Amino acid sequence: MKYLLSLLIVFIGLLANAQEKATTQTRKDSIPWELRKNAFIYSMAKQYNDPSVARMALYNLLAETPQNPAIYDTLALWYYEYNQLASAALVAQDAMKLNPDDLFAAEVAAISFEQLGVKNKAVSNYEKLYLANNDIGMLYKIAFLQLDLKRYGEAINNADVIIGSAKSDSEQLVFPIDDKNNTQNVSLKVAAIRLKGMVEEDRGNTSLAKDLYQKALDMQPDFVVLKQQMADLDK
Repeated sequence: MKYLLSLLIVFIGLLANAQEKATTQTRKDSIPWELRKNAFIYSMAKQYNDPSVARMALYNLLAETPQNPAIYDTLALWYYEYNQLASAALVAQDAMKLNPDDLFAAEVAAISFEQLGVKNKAVSNYEKLYLANNDIGMLYKIAFLQLDLKRYGEAINNADVIIGSAKSDSEQLVFPIDDKNNTQNVSLKVAAIRLKGMVEEDRGNTSLAKDLYQKALDMQPDFVVLKQQMADLDK
């Protein structure tokens, strides 16, 4: 996950908020005392590994600046880091209500919802990320979730976009090859062809699935996971 440093998020948000206030009223300090105090408490609590105090400092900051999405981002990250995934997703959604272009919050929400098994909402947030960065690796994740959701047409369409991309030959995914944590790299194009085969297998189109699997194996004959799938399909 492409995390920003959480403390940096807080201070960027605080500085932006303080600069906005400074244009409308005269202040001796550029950042109000309560904000500086709670930002300091947060940073010290993080330094001393006191998560409950850090979280409370963030809520105090929200009370002072409830329209600041940067603080919501940091709180969402806090919940994610401590595996409170439902809270992470909810806070990230609130951050996006304040800033619809908040890709950090979209990523926290996507990963949290995926791990919670709320795949429809995970897909929605991953799609937002894909539209922002055109990352075909992200599109593969979306297509795989769509397969799980039995949204077959969308999964096939996205797999075809990946296969048609000039980057799909060079970009790699990592697949396990045994239960000893050994892995192998597989091109994104080969993985997307395999994914289309999985869609057809799930639909009951066994013959078409075999053809797609074989096409992927012809491109990468040492694809261990796929060789096992082929063997299982032939049983």
